[in-house]
Parts: sequence; structure tokens; C-alpha cells
Amino acid sequence: MVDVLLPRPTPAVITERETVSYDALIERVARRKQFLQSRGISRGARVLVACNHSLATVENLLALFEMEALQIPIAWQTPQKETETLAATASAAYLVRDDDVSQFAGPHAPPSANESRLFPEPPVLGLLSSGSTGTPKLVLRSRSQILAGARIYTQSVGLTSADRILAVLPLEHSYGFHNVVLATMLSGATMILPSMVHPRVALELVQSHNVTLLPAAPVFFDLLVRFAPENVSNLPLRAGISVGTALATRIWQRFTEHFACPLWQSYGTSESGPVALNRNGTLDGERLALGQLCPGVMVSLCPLPEDEHASSILIGEIMVQSPAVALGYDSSVEGGGRFEGDRFYTGDLGELREGVLYFRGRIKTLIAAAGHKVDPAEIEQVLLQHPNVGDAAVVGEPDPDGVEQIKAYVVAGPAVSAVELIEFCSARLAPFKVPRKIEFRDSLPRNAMGKLQKAQLQ
Repeated sequence: MVDVLLPRPTPAVITERETVSYDALIERVARRKQFLQSRGISRGARVLVACNHSLATVENLLALFEMEALQIPIAWQTPQKETETLAATASAAYLVRDDDVSQFAGPHAPPSANESRLFPEPPVLGLLSSGSTGTPKLVLRSRSQILAGARIYTQSVGLTSADRILAVLPLEHSYGFHNVVLATMLSGATMILPSMVHPRVALELVQSHNVTLLPAAPVFFDLLVRFAPENVSNLPLRAGISVGTALATRIWQRFTEHFACPLWQSYGTSESGPVALNRNGTLDGERLALGQLCPGVMVSLCPLPEDEHASSILIGEIMVQSPAVALGYDSSVEGGGRFEGDRFYTGDLGELREGVLYFRGRIKTLIAAAGHKVDPAEIEQVLLQHPNVGDAAVVGEPDPDGVEQIKAYVVAGPAVSAVELIEFCSARLAPFKVPRKIEFRDSLPRNAMGKLQKAQLQ
């Protein structure tokens, strides 16, 4: 069995209160395992793990991983009723919150009872992923798949023991668990773990701890520029890494120009692991391209049934083949893509040109408008070009005859009218792509990774 933690005297985790070396962390994780086992948790047990930015959370994640329990990380602030619903859906028997362990009442699936029949390897991680649909899915991953994903990521970003990673992403999310916690530990790098995640605090920590890598959602990089003091014009970072959703060109330009620091675009899914990384700033209109494929990852574009306006450019569903591809979805939770062995069909549309992968929309969110397949993201990016638009979401809304019409939800300044925005789009988009309706909102629903939750709009 590959050890995640190797003995070394160098810092593993730095918090506001203490610096913990790898040697010390190994001892702490060993004690944590004994504690969890004393509460009845064993190999294969399904465990919800409430995650915050604490050393105890890191210890719990690492201890349960070594124990090969099936851990399901959730947000610390998840309400009790929702926690109970998640536990029932995932057949979880335990809830771990820092130093507290509680059991759920009612019947639970015995350890590995179903998984051993369904999968070639036992799952040790269940990731709750909303994807682009807003419907929770439980993605099951084995130990070997998790370690493969961490190695792919480590090679892609060139992670070494000299790196210092600032942990601002939620640790319960796929990127936070795999790439902030596990990849950092496997490479012998140092994790800077703040208890409070705020752009101003992040800037201070980047400077005071000589942080070299900062993974975050695009909106966080935008906020870093806004909160930066006038005298802060460069950072010790060798790169920021944008994750979770498309990186707008305007955010990339503002960040790289203000801080004289590279900002990379990372693409992957909870199901596939790392897929592509854009280190070169390759643009794709109003957003960055997804980038070049990560080491050991193969991508094929699966053609879709052609519509009456099919293009000669090959755009197809992104199919990922990788040793990091997950086992599949839990049988009790509906998934958004589909698995075939070590292949995952993402539901994302892509285009490959000269070794660079470009995002071209979601299959399930394409709008059938006037016989055309329209990508809502393209319209959203145009709306965001308007100087007084702060956020936008585009959906297809059926009219009384059942024909899909394009509708935009927009967060904008008080002086902006629907007519103005429709005219703005008309000057930049084909007529069939122009929104027929504009609805103004004070804010749009987004999750912790910055992904739009469109299901909550309609």
C-alpha cells in the first residue's frame, strides 16, 4: 500500500496557531485512526465527514483514507436536516465533525456489502457532485484512482516539496480533497491552512508565507485584484490555478496584469479526475481554453447526431480515459454522465485543435432555438462584456407552444434596461442566439466553487 505521508522533518501544514511537520502529522493521523476505530468506524464503513479549514479536518480525511472507510466529505455548515437526508441517501452510518463522532439512527448498508459485487475495487471516497445540473450525485472512487489522480495533477503543475499551497478551496470538494490535501501531502509540499477564507487575508498569507501555488475559483481571483492594496503589485506565486468553472478572459487579464503572475485554467471533473491544464494563456474568445491534456489522460470527441445546421468543425462529447476515472455512481443516486470501464463520458462538448482542448458547452444545457443548437455559455459571455453587467445566466424556456426561447437572468446596474441588453447582444450574436427575454436579479445562485445553479432559477 502506498503511503500518503512519508517521514520528513519539513512542514506539512501551517495554521495560524502552529506548524506541523510531516513527522508530527504521521503521529497525529495514527492517533486519529485509533480514535475513529474506538468509535466503531472500520474499513468500508460509510462516513460523512464535515469539513472546515481546520487541522482536525485534515487529520480526519487522511486517517479515514488510510483506514479505507468510505468517507463522504460534506460542508461544515450543512444543516442538520440536510445532513440526515444525505446520510439516508448514501446509507452513511457515521458523522465525523472534527473531534466528535455520532451515529445515525436506522438501517445502514454493511461495509462493502454492495460495492464488492458492483466494482472491481472497493470505494474509499464518495464525492457529492452537483455538476452543472444542481442534482447531487455520489461519485465513488477507489484508493488507486485517487492516488492516480493526485499523481497526474502533481506532474501537470510540477508540484514539488519546495511548493507552498494556500488552501482556500473547500476541502469537501473534489479539487480540495484530491489536489489541495492529497497531492500536497504526496509531494511533500506545505499546505497553508487559514481558518478564514477572505481575499484580503489570502493576499497577506501569500506574501508572509511565500506561497507558490494558489488554486481558487475564478471569482476569488477577481476579488484578489479588487482587495489588493495599491502597494501590492506583484506576488511570490509561480501560478494561480483557476478551477471549478470557466475562467473569463477579463478576470485572467486583470489578475495577470495587476500581479505580474501567471493564472492557469484547470479542467477536470469529480468523475474523471484531472483532464487538461492551460498554462499558456490560450484564449477562446471571452474565456480561456481548457488547455493541453494532462499526462496519462486521453480524450476522444464523440460526435453527436447532426442537426440541420451542423458545422464542419468536429465538436463532440468529451470522453476521458484515465487511470483516475472513478468507479461510477452510487446505485442509489442518479448520475449526470456515464462510465464504461476507465472511460467517462462527461456530457461536456469540446473541440480539439493543435493539442489544445476547448469547451463548447453542455449537452444537456444546449438550447434548441430555431433548429440550431445554442450554447448558453456563449450568450452569457457576451452579456458579461457589457460594462454594467455583473453576472448572467442563460436558459431555454418553453413558450406556450412548447418551443424553446432563450431567456437571460442578469445582475446589472440600475440604469440598464432589457432593451439595451437585447440590442447589445444583437450586435454581437447571430439572430437566433439573441435572448428573447431578460429578467433582472439581485444575485444568481452559485455554489462554493462558483458554478451556476440554474435549477434554482426556474
